[in-house]
Formats: sequence, C-alpha cells, structure tokens
Amino acid sequence: MDAVFHLQNLGRKAYIASIATIADARTRKFANMSLNWWDEHFIWELHGCVVLCDTEQNHLCYIFYKIDRYKMYLNIQNIFTPLCERRKGYAQQLLSMVFNLAVLGDVKRFKLTCISNSLDFYLSFGFIYWGVNSVGDYYCDLPIPFDGLEGVAFMTQTQSNLFLLGSKTEPIYEKTKEHNTLLNIAQTLIYDKDLLKMRKSYRLEKLLEEHQILKESE
Repeated sequence: MDAVFHLQNLGRKAYIASIATIADARTRKFANMSLNWWDEHFIWELHGCVVLCDTEQNHLCYIFYKIDRYKMYLNIQNIFTPLCERRKGYAQQLLSMVFNLAVLGDVKRFKLTCISNSLDFYLSFGFIYWGVNSVGDYYCDLPIPFDGLEGVAFMTQTQSNLFLLGSKTEPIYEKTKEHNTLLNIAQTLIYDKDLLKMRKSYRLEKLLEEHQILKESE
C-alpha cells in the first residue's frame, strides 16, 4: 500500500517547535538560517513554511515558497530534509505537491537559486540554469508545465530557449548579467567543475544569444 502524505502550513511558532526536534545539528543550523532569512524578507502571517507529513503527522521535509499576488511566479526559497528522513523521496514528493498546487492556481512560472551541493537534486528533474546571480548561485526561471514537476524535464529537453525564456529574457539577463566573470578563485573552481556536471542544462550562452536578438529587434 502506497504511503499517504499531506502538506501542513506552519506559522513561525509552530515552525520553531518543529525544527527544535531535528536531531542533526547541520540540518537544524540550516533550518534556523532559513528562519532568519524568512523573518527578514517575508511576513509569516501571509507566507509561512510548508511541511510534508505522513498519516502519523511526522514532519518529513520542509519548504519555504511564495506565490506572488499576480500568480506569475512560484518562488522557491529553501527546501530541506532532516538527516534521518533523507533518501526516502520526501523532498521530491513535497516539491511535486507544491508544483501541483501552482498548476491548480494557474501560476505561470517558477524560479529558484541553487547552490552547487543541490545541483544533482534539481538536475534530476530537468531544471536548467541561465547563469549565476550576484552571490554566485545558479539561477533557474522557467514556465510551469501543465503536468507540474513531472513535466519539467520533457519541457526543457523539447522546447526552444525562446519558449523557456518567454517574456522574461530581459529580467533574467539582468539577474545574471556578467556575474560569472566576478567569481572569486574558490567560486571559480566550483563553477568550472559544475559546468562539466550541468553541460546542456547551463544555458548562459543561449540566454546571451536571445538577449542580443531581442535588443537588435527593438
């Protein structure tokens, strides 16, 4: 019998109580960093944390995300799983359910930034990156397929870069503009290694081509 999961919204107090039960210090540290970041940028009463739960109400995996008022973007900030619950598919399950909510809400696109350590996870779903942002994280901005997370890989493999960029070529260009040339030595070593991993999933050159075509047509 397949496991049954559901999503639960956590306010600030409930989130703090939940992460206090996480045993491994590294995940707990990241959870607290996520708390501090959310405190600085968002209002908990409007947008809290969402956690994946099983039928026993165990908290298995956490995500911070926001859908803007115009339903243009699903903005994914942080997703993490306690060490004891990893390698069980919970993060994929959680992300898939959030994408399904976005599809039902007719949200047009999704975006996120990805650190080097998270590349394998997101590449497994077919995510692509247009460059790096001002702090050196990989930047993803794509349409949401009608079939949600499960449709991302097919979309990125079959659709043109022009389609994937849509009307967002200029803002994506500005978000990633020349940041790859400003990396420090340590970042550059990681960047060069990650390029070999991403291969065709790194589309900076394609973004620059489409941006140049856009400018020439104006």
